[in-house]
Amino acid sequence: MNFVKENTISIVVFVLVALCWVSVVDHYAEEYIDGSIVTATVSFGFAKAFNAIVSVLSTITLQVPLIGSIQIGELLDPLNDMVEDFSTVIKYAISSLLIQKIMVEIFQTIHFKLLLTLAGIACVVTHYHYRSYQAITYKVFIIAVACKFSIALVAIASSMVSSAFVDKQIEEENSKLKTFPTSPTQLDQALDLSSEIKIQIKKEMDDLSSETEVQKKKVDALNIEIEVLEADIERVEGDIEAQTANISLIDKFISESSAVKILKIQRSSLDNEVSKKQDNLEDLIDTIEDNEKEYQSLKEDYESDEVSTFQSIKNGIGTLTFAAKKKVTSFVDSLNLAIESFLMLIAMYIFKVIIIPVGFLFGMYKFFRAVGGIPIEKLEKVKCLPLEKINQAKE
Repeated sequence: MNFVKENTISIVVFVLVALCWVSVVDHYAEEYIDGSIVTATVSFGFAKAFNAIVSVLSTITLQVPLIGSIQIGELLDPLNDMVEDFSTVIKYAISSLLIQKIMVEIFQTIHFKLLLTLAGIACVVTHYHYRSYQAITYKVFIIAVACKFSIALVAIASSMVSSAFVDKQIEEENSKLKTFPTSPTQLDQALDLSSEIKIQIKKEMDDLSSETEVQKKKVDALNIEIEVLEADIERVEGDIEAQTANISLIDKFISESSAVKILKIQRSSLDNEVSKKQDNLEDLIDTIEDNEKEYQSLKEDYESDEVSTFQSIKNGIGTLTFAAKKKVTSFVDSLNLAIESFLMLIAMYIFKVIIIPVGFLFGMYKFFRAVGGIPIEKLEKVKCLPLEKINQAKE
């Protein structure tokens, strides 16, 4: 006991230097920091997945009967803002953890271990010799110890508090976020508008079929009209030939009768009308061909077993029914429920990575400053007092 009393400072220095070389505290701190980085990266991955799905959904515009267009992006603005805020917080959290990890690794290097060892040796030597330098070497050793153990001890203290109050809550919120659909495949499954899309495709097919039938009837009518007009033209041309049969070639061009002129005007009028009818006929035939191609494409989609809801909405396939609109808006509302989880995660990460470490670091700073501010003479006097006198002084 007398030996311990007389060499308290030397024993303390030896223990601290030994802990520095063993690095047990540093390894435990590193494990906690690495685990926190992994957890934060998982949360950041969920944020990026939500950001991606929000960006994709923001490009979709739904055309709903009697209502008009619905911008999905407008419905997702609150979630989008929350995801961006969370991404910013989680970036700072990961950066803080990486800085702590780097500092712990720096203080584990052989150079810093040698520096702390030399500072400890100098403190012990000046305790027995060169006592005029004892105050300086003592403060240098305290500063080296503070640098070496403060970050690691803060990490350990933070891990204890986090394990008791924070980590479980973060895992629960991450599990909740994992249940939300954040991929195109999951989006198709969540929306599940295939039946509505097939109904709409069938409706468009029926409309196209009816329109094509009407157009075909118009084609038949035009053909009949053209045949009638062509027959009228042949009749008029026959009348012209009859009127000019007994007239010389010169009289045909110089002294043409008024009756022949009227017949030629009729023929010209009939030719123009036939030309217009033929143009209309060609337009109708082109329209029928386009409708038949579109009908065939719709038929392939209708008969397909794999109808992509997401792609169909994005491509604007027809006009969705009210049921489809209700499903989409319900899905967006359910997606917005993730806002609560992101809010909770923001609070948890601020508490875990900023408030707790800063609080413990401030406490460590106060502690080492208080220890470093105690004059070495007082420590020696306390060391040299017999145990009985210490008890008497306390009384």
